Amino acid sequence: YRQRLQGKRVLLNTGGVKSWSVVHALMEIGIEIVGTSIKKSTVQDKERIKQVLKHDKHMFESMAASELYAMLSEHRADIMLSGGRTQFIALKAKTPWLDINQERQHPYAGYDGMVELVRQIDLAIHNPIWSQVRQPAPWDCQPELIGELPCTRNETAYLFDEFACATAHEC
Repeated sequence: YRQRLQGKRVLLNTGGVKSWSVVHALMEIGIEIVGTSIKKSTVQDKERIKQVLKHDKHMFESMAASELYAMLSEHRADIMLSGGRTQFIALKAKTPWLDINQERQHPYAGYDGMVELVRQIDLAIHNPIWSQVRQPAPWDCQPELIGELPCTRNETAYLFDEFACATAHEC
């Protein structure tokens, strides 16, 4: 995975022991850490982060949703690792996201766990859906087509309109 992930940038929005242990593991394979949350980190955790990152400029106590969104939509990170509460910020910014908190689907403990984490990061970053999602919609490229697009309403929608009209007595 090292070749495929070398130079990729990650925003880590979690805390506690993950704020330094995951940082260290990702840096070993060449992933750049653009930020790590220290919200639930102890003084010892913060010191370890400083040792690993060589400074504290990438550490943040908390970051507002608007700041997270700006960072991701400006492509300052290739992926965000966080808990489920912030996943929609990444998805709105059209940025891969990976659940790293306790609700996750894969175990990340020990050596095998770190290999699995790196595998999941690789899968998320290189998923072909991101190149499609980031493309402009066809109607944004050719606004003159809007009037020519086929109607997307289905029969159920028409039946609902008829029912609503019949029950409203004002059609």
